[in-house]
Amino acid sequence: MRIKIFGLMGFALLVGCVTPPPPPAPGSAASKVVAMGTLKNVEIGAMRVARENGFLTVKAALSNTSSSNTTLYYRFAWLGNDGFPVADEETWKSQTLYGSQTSFLASIAPVPRATDFRIEVKTP
Repeated sequence: MRIKIFGLMGFALLVGCVTPPPPPAPGSAASKVVAMGTLKNVEIGAMRVARENGFLTVKAALSNTSSSNTTLYYRFAWLGNDGFPVADEETWKSQTLYGSQTSFLASIAPVPRATDFRIEVKTP
């Protein structure tokens, strides 16, 4: 009986010592993505950010890591220098990713005041 109690206490200590992964580095591609729930079979890769004709433009690579088709829902939030939204909230858009496909999301800020962005993503 004592062995079981000590075993459970030892297990509880080991589980309590697991540390979460560190947050993404500020300014990295991972710091720009907010997963709304668990993101199943989709990886977001490299991003290209540029200012064209005064408007912020973004292209982000998406990869389906499974061999079956999946649907990704996404929207961009356009932010100003202070980190607050500078445009109305976008509606959710969908992107079908076929098995093992890599695709790109592209978007242009609706206002020239946008200096940063956030991509909100979710899978069903």
